[in-house]
Amino acid sequence: MRDAIAPFLAFLCLTAGALLLYDGVSTPDLTQTAKVIGGASFFSLGSVGLWFGFKNWWKWRTIHKEYRNE
Repeated sequence: MRDAIAPFLAFLCLTAGALLLYDGVSTPDLTQTAKVIGGASFFSLGSVGLWFGFKNWWKWRTIHKEYRNE
């Protein structure tokens, strides 16, 4: 279950971070700093989530290939 929901949450964090970064940089207002920091945090959380998911998938793939003698 966790392996199925992790990529979805990572892409959700990436999208939310990108939107917050775009909104924070494009419009100067009082909450610009908070939007940029929040966007960067969400973006980095999504990136790390995708990296760990890809790394675990790659490890599973290589072990599975060795098991099947491919």
